[in-house]
Amino acid sequence: MKNAFAIVTLLASSAALSFSPMSAASTEDKVHQISVSGQANVASVPDLFQFSVYVEEQGERVQDLNSVVADKTQTIISSVLAFGVDKKDVQSMRVQLNPWYEHSNNQRIQKGFKLSREINFTLRDISIYDQVIDAVLTTGASRIDGFNYVVEDPQPQYLAALELALKDAKLRASRMAKTLGAKLGKVISISENSGYSPMPRGREVMMMSKSSDSLPGQINTAAQVNVTFELVE
Repeated sequence: MKNAFAIVTLLASSAALSFSPMSAASTEDKVHQISVSGQANVASVPDLFQFSVYVEEQGERVQDLNSVVADKTQTIISSVLAFGVDKKDVQSMRVQLNPWYEHSNNQRIQKGFKLSREINFTLRDISIYDQVIDAVLTTGASRIDGFNYVVEDPQPQYLAALELALKDAKLRASRMAKTLGAKLGKVISISENSGYSPMPRGREVMMMSKSSDSLPGQINTAAQVNVTFELVE
């Protein structure tokens, strides 16, 4: 994946030690065990920028509203495609139609309808995002939001974090066992409790800043595991 690098940060984790006897499957031997939690983060530079544009119109006739919204939608999409954005990175199917009400003399009166359309864009060239936003703002869009930096394929980062979380769990268990004069035996159980953790969306994108100052930062992909080991005296 382009522009990706890994920064590994092992997070604090908890561990629980248990000496409760557990019957083995085929013998009467008692098994002592230790359960630990391992965590890790892998950071990477996002390679996609996503945002949403909304077109909203209100009036008496749905047919007229649909025509206006369709024209504005096409204008907005054309302005973005002019920057080399592929059509596959544009989604404009989400449409909402709701009654339009106004209040007069303590009464709620329906004046017509409100038609809105959401257009979602994905930019693969992050450096042009402010230029694209500027272009969209000149097309009469009602609002723009949902700004989000993402990694197109987070799986390699997650698998790397998962492996590091397992190593973290083993290290913690080994240290605890050594302190108590015991050794780690075989793994009894492993459970995974984690997933891809993208950056939170910004309040508002820095639309007026220079592209050289608009840095995407990093996205953390976190992994957490719970592992139970056998303790050997």
